Amino acid sequence: MPKESVLVYSPRYNTDLSLFGVNKPFALDRGQMVLDRLLEGRGQPVPYVEPDLISLDDLRLVHTDKYLESLKDSSVWQKIFELRHKEFFAGEKNIPLSELMDDIRLKCGGTLKAAELALKHGLASNLGGGYHHAFPDRGRGFCVLNDIAVAIRSLQKRGLAKNILIVDLDFHQGDGNALIFKNDPTVFTLSVHSEEGWPEEKQQSSLDVGLYSHQVKDYQQHVEEAVSKALDSFKPDLVIYVGGSDPYELDVLEGTKFIQLSLAEMNKRDKFVIDTFADKQIPLAMVFAGGYGPHVWEVHHFAVKHMLNRAGC
Repeated sequence: MPKESVLVYSPRYNTDLSLFGVNKPFALDRGQMVLDRLLEGRGQPVPYVEPDLISLDDLRLVHTDKYLESLKDSSVWQKIFELRHKEFFAGEKNIPLSELMDDIRLKCGGTLKAAELALKHGLASNLGGGYHHAFPDRGRGFCVLNDIAVAIRSLQKRGLAKNILIVDLDFHQGDGNALIFKNDPTVFTLSVHSEEGWPEEKQQSSLDVGLYSHQVKDYQQHVEEAVSKALDSFKPDLVIYVGGSDPYELDVLEGTKFIQLSLAEMNKRDKFVIDTFADKQIPLAMVFAGGYGPHVWEVHHFAVKHMLNRAGC
């Protein structure tokens, strides 16, 4: 049993976006919901490690200086969050969106910390993060900074890991990671996603499995075959699991209608990924990524609970 927690979280993850004038169904603070349910099940609080803000030096390993400078402009954030008129109520009392920067940096620091803990203990999870749509020179799809890519580059720079596999099972293609690591033999990007869903223009991952609605009935088979194929050609030192809950049938984002899996199917997916790499003794760090509405935390609760059991916690 690890002597320290393998969960990374901070109460500061729970950003009150209404203070910034935002009225949009972003992912709620699923981390706190997961911790609350784990408390109910275990009868005692589950400890977690609080992360530090990701450093600017680490951010520059992925993002351009010009883009990072642009994030001082709140209008840039408004475009990244795709805020329409009825979803944004800017006014004198509202905090500028640009002041969200430290909140995002903290969650990025959480992904890096989870990766470090996974290398040390075998399994770990950031109870948030997973901003896989951010490109080096721009944010998009609610993603401002690409915490996954930044964590990978930081680990590689410090010699903590070289070959890293991203297993991305979010509803949406991990297009930011696909672009950032294109032609990089040290990072294998696997994305199983909706071919019909956003983004309309997909990037090229190391292995893409784009599913149409009629293929969803065989979702688990596609996931298992994709992971097996990735491992046939790539031997990772570390896996980053992007366990998006937006394929869940109770996700409220209208654009996720093309894949609607039951909770049992989502649980089977997450159990397979965690068990596959735990059995092979390949370190795995999980991030939450997409998931919208009041019910998607249920998916993450099972995944985190199963991970804790496999980690002996």
